[in-house]
Amino acid sequence: MIATPVSDQSRELACTRVYKASKELLLRMWANPEHLAEWWGPRGFTTTTHAMEFKTDGFWRFTMHGPDGSDYPSVIKYTYTSADRIEYEQSGAEQIKFTARIDFREVDGGTEMSFRMTFPTAEIRRKVVEEFGAEQGQIDTVARLGEYVADKDPDAIELVIVRQFDAPQEQVWRALTEPEQLKQWQAPIGMDLELRADELRVGGRWNYVMSSGGFQVEADGEFLAVEPDHLLELTHPWKKDDGTYKPTTTISYKLHTHDGKTTLVFIQTGFWSEEARFAHLGGWTSCLDKLAGVIGASKAHQVVELSREFDAPLALVWKCWTEPQNMAEWFAPRPYTCPRCEIDFRPGGSIYLVMRSPDGDEHAMSSIIVDIELLSRLGWVNSVLDSTGSIAIQGASTVTFEDLGGRTRVSVLSYATAYSDQGVSMVGGMQRGWNMTIDQMIESALSKV
Repeated sequence: MIATPVSDQSRELACTRVYKASKELLLRMWANPEHLAEWWGPRGFTTTTHAMEFKTDGFWRFTMHGPDGSDYPSVIKYTYTSADRIEYEQSGAEQIKFTARIDFREVDGGTEMSFRMTFPTAEIRRKVVEEFGAEQGQIDTVARLGEYVADKDPDAIELVIVRQFDAPQEQVWRALTEPEQLKQWQAPIGMDLELRADELRVGGRWNYVMSSGGFQVEADGEFLAVEPDHLLELTHPWKKDDGTYKPTTTISYKLHTHDGKTTLVFIQTGFWSEEARFAHLGGWTSCLDKLAGVIGASKAHQVVELSREFDAPLALVWKCWTEPQNMAEWFAPRPYTCPRCEIDFRPGGSIYLVMRSPDGDEHAMSSIIVDIELLSRLGWVNSVLDSTGSIAIQGASTVTFEDLGGRTRVSVLSYATAYSDQGVSMVGGMQRGWNMTIDQMIESALSKV
């Protein structure tokens, strides 16, 4: 089916297409920079991603390369992402800015995708159509997506993390491949690592054991591709207690340099469930933040651990953490308030909070839920942007709940890594902020007993 415009409104470009693909598969094509590189933009264009976080309040920094050799740097800020819709703001060539909305709707035989771009004025719309070929470019883009998605495995489950480090590409490569450096970052915060590896070559073997207290897991695998300073690919099967293995996943690390910074694209494929994918997202987020510290690309790091017991039943406390109207009552440390709280409560779902200061300044926190064990554990990864739109902090939190027979123990393990000066200030207040927040949570819970 040819993509054709469906709107003639003066400030909009819009088209709709039906794909023989599920909503989930189409969303993967939008969320993974390796996929986007194959279909994004008009015919003849290619795309290089420099940094990306596909989530509400996340961003995508990329450069489109025209067939004549011209480069077109752009930035997308995602204002909303879900299983049914993507909304973003884009700025790029000649500082032209516009908003876009992509909707996915299940129909007989596949998924209908509508793609609508809205420009500030009718004159700007006319300019991008006449000077940049935006109308044909939009039609080409959705057509290329259809061609690309046609042969993709609808059941594949993949994890993609993109990081940009202020460090040379060769230095990042050494941290990815030298055993002494690997030992410093390739286990989540709070875990120890024992590592053994053959010579770094195709066919070489590796093995590691991660442990914390009485918990221990082991994995080993084989190097599949080694291109120094650019690409490392390996198999990654987890060993079960009985000596057999879970399904083998494949991991690749891809590196390139842009404006003096190194972009790392981490991809893991072959997961056996969505729950496993999001559990790995939590672990790898922690590891890559440690990697930033090893290569000197982060500015500060803070770990907070605290535990409280109080007279409220577990079921009530759980609701305080998982129902948005309850969480909004206590999550922002006073005198801040929380005027907006949205929770999509599922592995891979989101927690989106806006905290407002007394003078009206607002700070958003967008998190991805990576771990849920009903009435027992809740975990998420999160990031916060600074005023320039760059990553200020990245981190993760795990909250555990224990039933003490009418009382509840809540324990928090939270860490954050700062990547900017504003992030350093945020990290410096973590301990005090968490203590105040937990006090407010207890106050809120006790008021409902």
